[in-house]
Amino acid sequence: MKRILIITLTALIFLPLSAIFNDYEPSPRARALGGAFYSISNDANGIFYNPAGLKTAGNNIMVGYSKLFNNDFQVLNSVAFSMNLPNNWGTAAFGMQSMDVDYGGVSLLSEKIYSLGHSFTILKDVHSEINLGYGLNFYHLSIETFGDDLSFGLNIGALAILHQRTKIGFMVANLNNPKVGEDDAHELPQKIAMGICYEPYDKVFTSLELKKVMDGKTEIHTGTEIHVFDMLTLRFGLRNQPTQYSVGARFSILDIVLDYAYSTHSTLKDTHHFGLGYKF
Repeated sequence: MKRILIITLTALIFLPLSAIFNDYEPSPRARALGGAFYSISNDANGIFYNPAGLKTAGNNIMVGYSKLFNNDFQVLNSVAFSMNLPNNWGTAAFGMQSMDVDYGGVSLLSEKIYSLGHSFTILKDVHSEINLGYGLNFYHLSIETFGDDLSFGLNIGALAILHQRTKIGFMVANLNNPKVGEDDAHELPQKIAMGICYEPYDKVFTSLELKKVMDGKTEIHTGTEIHVFDMLTLRFGLRNQPTQYSVGARFSILDIVLDYAYSTHSTLKDTHHFGLGYKF
């Protein structure tokens, strides 16, 4: 027991995490775009970003995997599923993120987020539309020797599509200020994100966004996606706080998509992100 406690404390001290339930950004596509995905969010992974974007996600399932900062002991897994509802009731989605830390053969820390989301259209004409969305996050934290705890968070978002080529997105996460822990409750990070995405040519777009975690600095994210041909899409991204560069690609075969992203970090190791999806 003493050995496990020492390992736990040591790993938590040196773990490259700024907060419990940090913004891990599980989507390889979003990672390749420098995180500038809140004004897009048009696939199942939108459940983790801006739930309002789910209205244009359609029916698809996405899974993701990465070793954060190339650490063998810090693994992030995700799965997301979206489905159009009948009778113009919008689009519903389910998602799960799991960030696990294993060190010295001991499972030290496990962060799991179970998400439910719904998006619907409130205004639409020939050229434009406005979608609203909300997401419910159920947090489960487990730390070796310290036990586990549950919490609940609420996300809301909006996304306007103007003349089919411009998207403006807005999202607030953990609006209800959730906490984990009893004696020394830890506030889960609240954040606000907004941005614009412009598509000058079909399947070629650039997005520019601002994101701020409460009590933190404002982050700038920008990304570009270029659909080269039916089987290949290229992506590039840049962000600050800290400065990171990213590139990625999507390979499509029939209705199966394979996503890859490579992101740098100014002080930590680089990260490879992998994703697999199916549209039906």
